[in-house]
Amino acid sequence: MSDGPLKTVVVLGCAGGFALSVLAGIISGIVALASLTTLGPSDQVVVHYLAGREVVNGPCRVVLTPFRDKTRRKALALTETQYARVKNVLDGTVRMISGRTVEFLQAYEEAEPTQDKIVVRREEYLRLYDRVTGTERVVRGATSLVPGPWEDLDEHGAQQARFVDKDSAVLVLNRQTGSKRLATTVGVLYPDAYEDFAEVRRVIRLLPHERMVVRNALGQYIVYSGAGPHGNATGLSFFLQPFDRVVTMRWSTFLEPEEGQRQVADVQTITRIDMRMRRVFFQFDTRTNDNVQMNIEGSIYWNVVDVAKVVNNTDDPAGDVWHKARSTMISTISKIDLETFMASFGQLIVDAFNAQISDGFYEQRGVQVHHMQVSRYDCEDPHTSATLREIIQETTNRMNRLQAQRSENDVKAARILADITRENQQTVLITSQAVNERLEASLEGESDGIRLAKSITSFVDRANRSAQDTARSLTMYKLHKRLQNQNSRTRHIASGNATLFMTAEQLNFESVSLPHAHAAEL
Repeated sequence: MSDGPLKTVVVLGCAGGFALSVLAGIISGIVALASLTTLGPSDQVVVHYLAGREVVNGPCRVVLTPFRDKTRRKALALTETQYARVKNVLDGTVRMISGRTVEFLQAYEEAEPTQDKIVVRREEYLRLYDRVTGTERVVRGATSLVPGPWEDLDEHGAQQARFVDKDSAVLVLNRQTGSKRLATTVGVLYPDAYEDFAEVRRVIRLLPHERMVVRNALGQYIVYSGAGPHGNATGLSFFLQPFDRVVTMRWSTFLEPEEGQRQVADVQTITRIDMRMRRVFFQFDTRTNDNVQMNIEGSIYWNVVDVAKVVNNTDDPAGDVWHKARSTMISTISKIDLETFMASFGQLIVDAFNAQISDGFYEQRGVQVHHMQVSRYDCEDPHTSATLREIIQETTNRMNRLQAQRSENDVKAARILADITRENQQTVLITSQAVNERLEASLEGESDGIRLAKSITSFVDRANRSAQDTARSLTMYKLHKRLQNQNSRTRHIASGNATLFMTAEQLNFESVSLPHAHAAEL
């Protein structure tokens, strides 16, 4: 009886243990089936343990404990133009993954959103800053890049490079050293790390008559000349060096006012000094020593000859020339009266001009005054001005009359000179004609003489052959010639309308008995 209950308990206990074992097996099977995980080629599971993490990468089929947290994620798949920033949350390290790849992350790694690579085109550049070291680098195009783990892009992004040609240069500032350099090599210019483009400088071209003053980094003045060091150049081109500055001057200008207006001085900015002749108009009031107030207008012609003296000794050479001329004119006119001024103001201006040249004022300032001229003067008092105008008008009329008389005299003198020249030429003509006539007569006389001599010789020879006396033959020949001349005169007179009367004595008949033979010959 006592064993019965105990046996029953044992049997029931065995049965209960078996049931529990079966139940545990069933539960274990269910858990195992639930923990079975299949991973594809790009699948990854991160299992979180108390001591850390581990990853299981596919492709595989694995049973994972159901009592741990698990994170399922895809592998990092990138194309050729993508990159991703991966950070280790355990130690804080960062690495960059780029290119066409499938990357399984480590247990403590996390990937930031995928980004496209940065494309830098040709003739562009990109500046990147490292947040850890503080350094920067410059990437030139054309390329695509992946920034470093701790690199940030410049806020301006990809920027355009500069182009350098013969008409422009680029001033580059180095932010690390504070130095500057001037890039003049023709082509595309990229900055290096820590360099910025400060400015683009255009080429400066000077004509042969131009000068330019530049102050360098040491404060020295440098004069650039378009005519070259020897004065025979045809121009000059140059770039300002990094720390050079063009010296700017402010010169007075004295423009010619409108009719009836007063002259007003102005200021102009000068960077190029023109070495050619300049004209400055002046207009100011002055008084003669007889207290006549006059307004005088005219011009001063001057030019710069020494730029270094201009820069060192004056800041307004044009104003110095104007005021010096004004002072000289006022001083000169105040010593004479109005009548003297009107009679010889031209010579007075010349004397004043010569006086101011010799005092060294202009030479010290590097300028040269060539001449001054007064173009107009007028009295301020209306009555005096009217009288002055009458005097000037009368002087003008007198000058016009003198000029007209002078012109008339010149015409008469020219006519007389022409008559004298004509008479002289006529005298030469008459003299030449007389010489020619004498020469012609001489030649005719010589010819007649020769013929006469031959005739006489022939007559004498015939008389000698007839045994006549030579003297008698000559007498007969003379008679023959006289009668021949007398017949010729008579024929000339008778051929006209005149009536000829002759006396018996004029006939002068003479009878001569000649032999028959000789008379026939004659």
